[in-house]
Amino acid sequence: GDAAASREVAIRVETLLATTVDDGARVLGTLAAGMARVLAGDGGPEQVRWAVQRLVDEPALQGDPRLSVWLVLGPLWLREVGVGRHLVPQALRGARERLALSTMPLLLFLVARDDATTDRWSRAESSYAEGVRLARETGQSADLAACQAGLGWLLARQGREAEATSALDEAAELAERHHIHLFAAWQLFARGDLELGLGRPERAVAHLRALEALLAERGMADVDVAPGPELAEALVRTGSPGLAREAAEAYAGRAAAKGQPWAMARGQRALGLTGDETAAARHFEAALAEHERTLDAFETARTRHAYGAWLRRSRRRVDARPHLAAAVETFDALGAVPWADRAAAESRATGSTARRRGPGTDAALTPQERQVATLLAEGMTTREAAAALFLSPKTVEYHLRHVYTKLGIGSRTELAHRVGPTAGPQVRAAGDLLP
Repeated sequence: GDAAASREVAIRVETLLATTVDDGARVLGTLAAGMARVLAGDGGPEQVRWAVQRLVDEPALQGDPRLSVWLVLGPLWLREVGVGRHLVPQALRGARERLALSTMPLLLFLVARDDATTDRWSRAESSYAEGVRLARETGQSADLAACQAGLGWLLARQGREAEATSALDEAAELAERHHIHLFAAWQLFARGDLELGLGRPERAVAHLRALEALLAERGMADVDVAPGPELAEALVRTGSPGLAREAAEAYAGRAAAKGQPWAMARGQRALGLTGDETAAARHFEAALAEHERTLDAFETARTRHAYGAWLRRSRRRVDARPHLAAAVETFDALGAVPWADRAAAESRATGSTARRRGPGTDAALTPQERQVATLLAEGMTTREAAAALFLSPKTVEYHLRHVYTKLGIGSRTELAHRVGPTAGPQVRAAGDLLP
């Protein structure tokens, strides 16, 4: 998380790129320089996008085990629909096939992060948990900090306070020990999200202000790490509209400068929450338009919830209902219970009752059972799954029996239908619920 130093190195890398003729070195150097600039808030997305496109276009680069982590990093830093997204699961499959144990915890963290920014939260939890297990077994404490920070953030958004706090406490201790400032920032962001979701905005403000201070201290100017929208919402709830507007405007300006849809959507939502009532609808609609270019179901649902609540307060109850219904369905499907409860309460206040759904078909599975089920559903044999997960075949068979019992199925065909790659997404596009 040393943004200033990484930017200096990026400039040196860019100078050297003019002299290299090796495709792998050119792609890796461009990607690394772009990421460093993004972290420092000094451009970078175009470099990352170019490098990801080269990885997509050159199959030989995709097969290079030295680039496996970078196959995942590029698409993650862009947060865009369709830009190299298929490279993410491909990199993990390649590492499993090579039994590349040393790279697995970091790859699992990155794949989990990708899933956590879509609608595949149950898979994200499984990958984080596997990354935690392998990092412990191999003594890779830096990767353990990453996996615990990511897992804690996911659990925080689901309102699982005790589990989230345990993971975040370990992430904080490891991040401090190893000076990993990025994951120190992540765990603070997660604590703010936890408090905001549980209806404790004063505590959320304290964590998010601490996060802002850390980012400023380390020179991390990437707007994607900044908590402006969350801080603005928390300040509104604590009765500080002026400070909330200030936070929203600062974030929205930086998001517009970066020009990436994920940040711009969040910035427009923050302006809608805090701005002039006459302009709120325009900001919320602009946010939803930007969300269409991302895969983040949770952020989209946050915007629909905020928009629906504003419409209800503006006595436009009929207009509010579909937005709130979409938010409830998405939050329920993700397991974000506190957010689902709040959106459902808003829906009832419009005179409508949003349809609540139970947890997904695999919600009863433990993270390891879900990993076993996923690999077998994708076509692996028991022995192949055992090797990929660094378990014994007997352990895989034991987990599989529990999966069959919990899901009420009895064959691999049924398993593939329930949890395999053709089973379909957990969450419908929110727009599908609107007129």
